[in-house]
Amino acid sequence: MGIGPEIDEGRDYIGYSHALELVRSYIHPLDVEYVSLEVAAGRILAEDLRAIVDSPSLDVSLKDGYAVSLECLQRTDPGKTVELKVTGTAHAGDMEILSVTPGCAVKVTTGAPLPQGTDAVIAAELCNEQDNRLFFSEAVYPGQNILRAGTDVSTGEPIGTKGEWLSPGKLGFFAAAGLHQIRVYRMPRVSILATGDEVAPPGAALRPGQVYASNLVTLASWLHSFGVRPSFQVVPDSRDRIETNIWTLHSGTEQLLISGGAWGSERDLVVDILSTSGWKKVFHRVRMGPGKAVAFGLLEQKPIFCLPGGPPSNEMAFLQLALPAVLWQAGWKGMPFRTVLARIDADLVGRRIDWTQFIHARLTQDGQGTLWATPHRTESRLQSMALTECLIPIPEGTEGYTRGQVVEVQVLSSRIAFGVQHFPESDL
Repeated sequence: MGIGPEIDEGRDYIGYSHALELVRSYIHPLDVEYVSLEVAAGRILAEDLRAIVDSPSLDVSLKDGYAVSLECLQRTDPGKTVELKVTGTAHAGDMEILSVTPGCAVKVTTGAPLPQGTDAVIAAELCNEQDNRLFFSEAVYPGQNILRAGTDVSTGEPIGTKGEWLSPGKLGFFAAAGLHQIRVYRMPRVSILATGDEVAPPGAALRPGQVYASNLVTLASWLHSFGVRPSFQVVPDSRDRIETNIWTLHSGTEQLLISGGAWGSERDLVVDILSTSGWKKVFHRVRMGPGKAVAFGLLEQKPIFCLPGGPPSNEMAFLQLALPAVLWQAGWKGMPFRTVLARIDADLVGRRIDWTQFIHARLTQDGQGTLWATPHRTESRLQSMALTECLIPIPEGTEGYTRGQVVEVQVLSSRIAFGVQHFPESDL
């Protein structure tokens, strides 16, 4: 595997893993804020939590049906129709607690407080009620269709751990435990600055030779998918315009992403402007493909990423370095995407042994439950990105993969669901 004419051995490249470690060392969670439960989905919890109430607060019915005492049923013959008198009705939220006595039943709705003396609730669909008389022949056992007080959660029980990602189901659980506001890490304010004379904002009229700022839309869309609401601006290759917008956007954000101008040619102004503005450069150029021209540094202690302008390089540098940094500021601890084991549906060769390569691919599952990652075979960079469901990393130190080899892949699409995977133990 050759070096390739585009790589200048004299430049100061660092390995991808080293770059990620450096980014991690400079990124810290932001401060915390109180938010209501209904808007906290996807956020990171900033405190340990305990329940402050029992749920349910009383013994309640799990079904619409009839509350009965087993004392009156123990004397009946198996399979014989039982007849009871219906003496009242209990609804969810009722303050008055009724009583059930031998020979009688109380009609109850789901969530209704159980009448005193209740040993079981018979589901309504198993009964026949006529003129306040109840008839049924099904077996009844103690505790049937009853939810005891504190079964879902009890006062003082630990229910949340600092640093955990909050799902809608977990937030509903917090509500049942008596909470209505919680402390979470604040989401970072992120700005995107797209540069280039050849770039036009989506919706604007194109001049000859211009293209729409698809990179900007891609980055902004990824951020939105993780709950971050970025601002953005498009500027031409003008030193004054770029510098002015860098400072303007920088002042109102915790992180600035600059798209384009990263390489360092006479038209790539961004890194030079950042240098003259006093930023602390941490690295510029990483042994990763695509995305090698990425730069990272701090301007007045705020992180700035300068991303390459080519769409695949732009997105990959963002996904592998900048997006983790954004999420770490929001309290995340790991990487953005889950990994799964999949067989590679092609022979793959890395760029070179000391580089990390990322291959766009789609995921399928065969009839035996095995996942297959199939690299895209399209000449269109944008189509390949648009169709990508996973990324196949060829990490530094690995020459490549042979077809059928089982490797870890990054899953980018949340719409993909898989059943049980089957791999021979020798492949793992």
